[in-house]
Amino acid sequence: MSVPDPTGQQGSPQQELSTLFKDFLFPTIPPPSLLELIRAAGNEKIRVRELMPLFERNPALWHFLMKVTFLANKVKDWRAEVPETIDNSDVVIDRILGLLGKDIIRNLMACVTMNRVLGANLPRKNKDTSLNINPPDQLPFAILAQEYCLERKLMHADMAFNSGIHYDWMNTLLNKRKASQDQKALIKECFDEGFLIARVAYRVAQNMRKMRFDRYVFGAGLLLPIGKIGMGVLFPKELKEKSWAQLLADCEKHPKGKFEALCFYESRKMPITHLEISGLMASFGETLRPVELAITFIETPYFLDSLDPGLASLSGVLSLARSAALTPGGKFAPTPFQESFMSKSNLTLSLVKKVAAEALEEKVG
Repeated sequence: MSVPDPTGQQGSPQQELSTLFKDFLFPTIPPPSLLELIRAAGNEKIRVRELMPLFERNPALWHFLMKVTFLANKVKDWRAEVPETIDNSDVVIDRILGLLGKDIIRNLMACVTMNRVLGANLPRKNKDTSLNINPPDQLPFAILAQEYCLERKLMHADMAFNSGIHYDWMNTLLNKRKASQDQKALIKECFDEGFLIARVAYRVAQNMRKMRFDRYVFGAGLLLPIGKIGMGVLFPKELKEKSWAQLLADCEKHPKGKFEALCFYESRKMPITHLEISGLMASFGETLRPVELAITFIETPYFLDSLDPGLASLSGVLSLARSAALTPGGKFAPTPFQESFMSKSNLTLSLVKKVAAEALEEKVG
């Protein structure tokens, strides 16, 4: 892949494939209302009742929130308290906002959005009685990532949620497409890989001087492998020797191991790489868009030095974490670039191996 072009001019094969991928797999991207809720949940300066204008602008969101099953009795009681001559909508929504808080409201509305994509389980009329949704079932990846950070008091847990929801969104889209089981199985496999990389990246970054993009370390690490899901869709088993599954099978047999083989062969055998797709997908959710290039260029982070040293530093951390996490048996041997980056960042190989081993031994989920 060539050096990034900050002008964003179109025309390269990678850009054409990116456009194809966007049209092919992402006919629906998260709507502005959901993205606004996600941003608000991560902004400590925004109070929950400041979300009121969002619901006033989106009557459908207000309707669905009022129909959530576990709120039904409270909503009925609150409405009864207000005289019939007065519109009780603002009173009810205000109380719901105060009761639930930003994170729960964000989760509920994310589930509503996914149900709308699937065309299922939504009350369409006022007489429809309830909306039975359970965020842990529909947002398992986002909630697991955020709760992991909260339980261990890691910074920027909201960004972990924002990254994890990309996997939940992919699961929704693949269900809508009636994707094959092997394509859907990639979601959990890629999340587990990204979760490991994220934990290593966070530990590495803790041993460095402050990074300008430290807010994104965990989330960007989590998102690195998500492009593999897209590769499984774009290059299905029906393509046989040109399929993504066949490339992975060939890499499994390589004497140097699957990770090193994939790094070497993917760009030579495929018209686009999973990292390019991961970067593209980071831009869809908006909250991780600032680090799209850091994800895309982790195999060549030095390309980013002249464009943005902060992004280059983040990309360097991701590069180290990915290699250390995925090299089996603790046999990680840094590339010349990674050695230079470690020296410049006051990191040592023993430290990187140590934090990778800690992350591997950690029991999560």
